[in-house]
Amino acid sequence: MVKMFPLFSSSSGNSTYIGDENSGILIDAGVSCKRIVTSLADRGIESKAVQAIFITHTHSDHITGLKVLSKKLGVPVYSLRGNLEILARNDKVSAASDLIEMNDRPVQVGGFEVTAFDTPHDTPVSCGFRATAPDGKNCAVCTDLGHVTADIHAELAKCRLVLLESNYDPKMLKNSPYPPDLRARIASDHGHLSNSDCGKELAKLVKDGVYSFVLGHISPHNNTPELAEKCAVGALADFERGDDYLLSVAGIEGLKRAVLF
Repeated sequence: MVKMFPLFSSSSGNSTYIGDENSGILIDAGVSCKRIVTSLADRGIESKAVQAIFITHTHSDHITGLKVLSKKLGVPVYSLRGNLEILARNDKVSAASDLIEMNDRPVQVGGFEVTAFDTPHDTPVSCGFRATAPDGKNCAVCTDLGHVTADIHAELAKCRLVLLESNYDPKMLKNSPYPPDLRARIASDHGHLSNSDCGKELAKLVKDGVYSFVLGHISPHNNTPELAEKCAVGALADFERGDDYLLSVAGIEGLKRAVLF
């Protein structure tokens, strides 16, 4: 049975496995190879199950472990052209792995059909991914975005399960020790998604039939898992948790259990 395994999710590092014990794909490699392999093993998944690595963008919390992991696994690395160019130019991928460009068409790998969609973030290129499992069900990983565009919503609305960013609490960010320019960047339309903006999108998605959600990329400095969850539940007050929707919260070490979709 295909599942989503959020392994790591925060500004300290991100990586999500989608698949089963035998085959799947990895989205981002933002912590060390050793930590990713250990996290997979803790969930009963051998590293050889990973058929490909997909990269959302080239900030360190999404590619820190990529060079070593790609050398160990030797699997292809997929992303949009701009990301691949940055990875190649900065020697972030092992020669053991092919770099494969994604465009407007989905790619087939590991039994999945994977589609990339643009996300507004403060990096040259940034995207999220929607994955269609062999049984036809869809899930998506969508973090690092300053706002939700109509195109993003359309991709997420096709899914049964969505991992969506709930990065910061506005009050905590305002009072954080971060310098003013960094606070402004995080809160901008090309920064990160706040708890309240995440909640608004969740409500729209539930109305469109999306059933299961994971809150991710929660800032350890400008948010807490409890605040993110409280805001999401409040935004979904018109719906019954457990009947109309399911909600999980991924911390720095991800989720200890897998999420079905």
